[in-house]
Amino acid sequence: MKSYRFSIIGGAMLLLFASCNRSETTSPQRRDIVDAVFASGTVIMENTYHVTSQTAGVLTESLVKEGDSVKAGQLLFQLANNAQQALEAGASASYKYAESNNSPHSPVWQKIKQQQRQALDQLATDSAQYVRFRNLYASHAVAKADMDKMKLAYETSKANLKQVESNMADMRSNLQVEALNARGNYIAQQENKKQGIFTVPYDGVVLTLPKAKGDLVKNGEMLAEIGSGRYLARLMVSEDDISRVKLGQEVYIEFNTERGKSYKAHISRIFPAFSDLDQSFIVEAMYDGVTPDLREGTQLQANIVIGASKHALVIPRRFMLAGSKVKLKGESEPVNVRTGIITPEWAEIKNGLTETDKIIYRNDGKNN
Repeated sequence: MKSYRFSIIGGAMLLLFASCNRSETTSPQRRDIVDAVFASGTVIMENTYHVTSQTAGVLTESLVKEGDSVKAGQLLFQLANNAQQALEAGASASYKYAESNNSPHSPVWQKIKQQQRQALDQLATDSAQYVRFRNLYASHAVAKADMDKMKLAYETSKANLKQVESNMADMRSNLQVEALNARGNYIAQQENKKQGIFTVPYDGVVLTLPKAKGDLVKNGEMLAEIGSGRYLARLMVSEDDISRVKLGQEVYIEFNTERGKSYKAHISRIFPAFSDLDQSFIVEAMYDGVTPDLREGTQLQANIVIGASKHALVIPRRFMLAGSKVKLKGESEPVNVRTGIITPEWAEIKNGLTETDKIIYRNDGKNN
């Protein structure tokens, strides 16, 4: 009974050993072969513009919806800010008040003009009195003390007029400066008010509207994304493959919205820096010919054609040995071959084999 069991086990081991060392043969064949780099990506528009708020407030008007076509200069949103409105109203009142004071007919200006007229009248009176007393003194009709008293009054009136006119000059400058400052502040507040009015800088399509009418908007928040120009494919390429990607290379794209159908494009732009956000290098492809009705953000897969050979001599890649060698039937040593395009399934043979050669694949781990 024991010997019978051992004979069964031994037979099983012999069958397993024979299976592990079973060889497989093939011959080179002719077929088209393509070397391509895979990339995933999305549909983007050639130009995008973010309408961003430069102030805080409540969105009182939202005049567009997603998918709308817009023209350059078109009004999109209005933002209300009560504090800003109060500042603008205060600046307007201050500007009007300063302009009124700066007018020749303003009460403050008329008051100092009245002071000037009074000083002129007083100077004229004191000057006449001084001349009169000086003449009287010359004829010995009045005492010197009386003449000196009139002279002092004249000098005082003259100094007073000079002071009044100096005050007038200072007031004129101050009123002009106040008016200019008030005007500047008013203009600045008007510009700040304009920050709550949003227009589009160029023709395009509204892609996204993250805010709705009545929403509170913070400074720096996006109100809309506007796209324009052609649709492009934004592709993410791995670090291992980016050196093989060149401008103008053909790209075959399949959209997630239209499985099983590919569209031709070509590489139109290669970004120089690694994208930390995407953890890949970014390239753009421009579509050739007719494409389906595209939408921004549509997911896609792409094959970037690195090289291609028509009617190439190929063998299954698993028949390749290390060092670009293959094992021929009837040969004791592997022979060298020169390869071209190598894909996960096939290896192009440029030299070293013919279509009549028999190549051996051994299931013993010695093939690649």
